[in-house]
Amino acid sequence: MKALFLRKMQNIGPDSRPLDLLETPIPSPGPGEVLIRVAACGICHTELDEIEGRLPPAFLPIILGHQVVGRIEGCGSGAAHFKSGDRVGVGWFSDSCGACAFCRSGFENLCRQYQATGRDRHGGYA
Repeated sequence: MKALFLRKMQNIGPDSRPLDLLETPIPSPGPGEVLIRVAACGICHTELDEIEGRLPPAFLPIILGHQVVGRIEGCGSGAAHFKSGDRVGVGWFSDSCGACAFCRSGFENLCRQYQATGRDRHGGYA
């Protein structure tokens, strides 16, 4: 598959090209995960913050993008409520522990194990 990778953080200017279009293997969905064929992915100010280092990604190179729409291509174990062809959307929130006081009170974004799409996991620019 083709994906836009951020390989290093940098200031964005008129001639900067912070993302590299690269060919990469199609990933296999792990437990509780789905593989999505991306139809569209929005561009948000959050990506600018990641590229310029104000909100550094967990690892580099990384595929940015968290406003994703597409269709399910495959399901990992434990993702039985989805099936191939289902249309889905993916937002910024990716994962949290689900058990801490923040998670139990609806503030998952404050969880110490919080993960964001396109920052802690590969995103939708693929």
